[in-house]
Amino acid sequence: MKINKINDESAKQPLIFGTPKITYPFGLGHNYRFPSAEQIYRFRKYDGTNIFMYRYKNKGMVYTTFKVRLFPFLRGRYITMWKYILRKYPQITELFKMNPNITGFSFELYGSDNPHMIQYEDAKLDIVLLFALRGMQGQIVLNTEPETGDIPKAELLGTVEKDHVWHYEQEQEALDKQLEFIGLNAYQMPMFRGEEGNIWFVKVRDTSEIRLYKCKPHQIEQVHWTQSQTELSSAVIWSTILKAFENWEDPDLDEIIAILNEDYPIHQITISMGQIKQILKTAKNAAETRQKIWELIVMHGFDGNTDTATVFHNIANELDQDKRLIYKAIKNMQKMMKLEDESEQK
Repeated sequence: MKINKINDESAKQPLIFGTPKITYPFGLGHNYRFPSAEQIYRFRKYDGTNIFMYRYKNKGMVYTTFKVRLFPFLRGRYITMWKYILRKYPQITELFKMNPNITGFSFELYGSDNPHMIQYEDAKLDIVLLFALRGMQGQIVLNTEPETGDIPKAELLGTVEKDHVWHYEQEQEALDKQLEFIGLNAYQMPMFRGEEGNIWFVKVRDTSEIRLYKCKPHQIEQVHWTQSQTELSSAVIWSTILKAFENWEDPDLDEIIAILNEDYPIHQITISMGQIKQILKTAKNAAETRQKIWELIVMHGFDGNTDTATVFHNIANELDQDKRLIYKAIKNMQKMMKLEDESEQK
């Protein structure tokens, strides 16, 4: 990221390196492309929203702030959730003082209050430190190196020193055995119980470079990976649009295409365009419904502690949507209200 202006004034800032796009170690047809590796470190992968902490300078002052992967700061409900995390782990803002050679910290925000494909029944809202960055080129630093106090770190599962492809496929088989399909959510998105996978940190031989690759169970990999001549699955498109709403309040079609193009060739996106437009329209309608629900809850004087059924019976008739989706949206809104109330009390 390059900062050109701060408060509408020109600013000279060094490039800020953030969380990279993590790819599979193969292309279409499963042609593996592992680099020559000195060592591979396997870390548990968490299914949530990436939050990156970075610093910038202005008029002699140093500021610490946070961003999602494709946008320079947090917005919407992610501000509320991150305030909760900062109360839970106040040491986060001290990490740069504790590690002066680090230029950025990459976290995953996960849990039942930030739902994705994996259901975390034992975590309401939490984080793990994935890795850090240092140097002018954003060199990746394993999370085992920085001093972090009581801030949780993604679990180191082990190392791989040889037979990388064999170990990768054995890992996928083990992940498959742990994974349980539990059904489709209200938007026909598959939901699972278990592990989303792990991240392989590949230390490239004879260099200080570390490259990141993801390893997922076949069931989840198939959601994200389709053959180049077929249309993208609705699950892939839903997942991408969910990521887009993490970065923008009202993502447009070009932004959806840009995110899809990180993983899929443009001709595959093109033949899927009708479905992409339809699902984006549905997602935007759902976002508008959530906004209306928020306004109605406030107008009626309800809050996060009001019985959900009471809220539903008072406002559902004012909305022309599936009643199940309305009830679920009310429940999620109330969770965010509770987090905001806790922020104000603290």
